[in-house]
Amino acid sequence: MRCATFAVLLCLAPTAAAAADEGALLYAARCSSCHGDRGQGSETAPPLAGKSATDVRFMLGTGRMPAAAAGINEIHRRPAFTPRQIEELVRYVGSFASGSTQPAAPRIVRGNVARGRELFTANCAACHGVTGDGASVGYGNVAPSLHDSTPQQVAEAVRVGPGVMPQFGSDVLSDRDLSDVVAYVGFIQHAPPQRNPGDAGGISLHHVGPVAEGFVAWLFGLGALVLFIRKIGTT
Repeated sequence: MRCATFAVLLCLAPTAAAAADEGALLYAARCSSCHGDRGQGSETAPPLAGKSATDVRFMLGTGRMPAAAAGINEIHRRPAFTPRQIEELVRYVGSFASGSTQPAAPRIVRGNVARGRELFTANCAACHGVTGDGASVGYGNVAPSLHDSTPQQVAEAVRVGPGVMPQFGSDVLSDRDLSDVVAYVGFIQHAPPQRNPGDAGGISLHHVGPVAEGFVAWLFGLGALVLFIRKIGTT
């Protein structure tokens, strides 16, 4: 019996070792050239040592890499890793340093959409837009669209504050508040425009309301006036 158990453990050992090394191999191949072999950072990439698992998971899961300095733009790419690879990288980067002060991964529960809309409007809409399209600031380059974000990514972004986004701690948004915001973001991702509580109408100018139609009417009226004046001038 002992021999059989030992044989099983002997067979499993290489598999466990390979899993433990996968994060190191991925980091060496895809990350170390910019972030350093131990996450110390460089002139073009910030240090990763001391970053929380939440922070690293958000960066890898969204493809939004923070810059090393304020004068350098953030790098926006499509996520390059599978969920399993992300977890291996998170585990490996976590070995660089301990004692991070970053918040733990938030716990999301079923939220209230109506209450989430109020919280989103007060805290998020100024940058991300009331419909979450990110057009309010930088046309989605500074405050990204939330339409493809997962609930976990939204929650982690709120708690971590990646890039230029402010960090919202539990003293600003409680765990219940956070779950409500996540519920509202999920609603605007899937609701058709006519049922979206943030859709004020308009001709597809980010659904900002009747200003869009008024602007088009003003343009047509101005064009008609110019043509009328030119016609009078030629008679």
